[in-house]
Amino acid sequence: MYRYQHLLAPIDFSNSSINVVQRARELAEMYDARLTLLHVLEDVPLGIEPFGESTSLMLNEELRNQQRENAEKQMQSLIQQLNLPLSVEPAIKEGFATDTILEFAQHKNIDLIVIAHSGKKGFLGFLGSTANAVVKATQCDVLVMRDHVA
Repeated sequence: MYRYQHLLAPIDFSNSSINVVQRARELAEMYDARLTLLHVLEDVPLGIEPFGESTSLMLNEELRNQQRENAEKQMQSLIQQLNLPLSVEPAIKEGFATDTILEFAQHKNIDLIVIAHSGKKGFLGFLGSTANAVVKATQCDVLVMRDHVA
């Protein structure tokens, strides 16, 4: 039987993140594997200037720092709320979600990504864009968790 060594749980601090972290934790404990939680701070333009130029409308450094501080607080809160062991590694990176997840997984030798499927259907009813792109492009196994809405 294949034994996973390092699991990655990309999270956005939504309700589905809790389910993802709990499942990833169960799997990490079962395989005695490392677990990393990854939150991506996306660099999203605030608007578009004429001719498609968006550089002057990006978040300034002060807002970016506030965004990072908020994410760090949310990460610590989630870790405490779920009573995760100290061995769980939190990570906060900047970039586009899909690209950052894929690069992180490759760089850290991740062999299983546990990711949420928001339930929002993308083009022709397939997975949402981030989960779908990760499934298609990664070199490791992916467990896509459905968002169980009551």
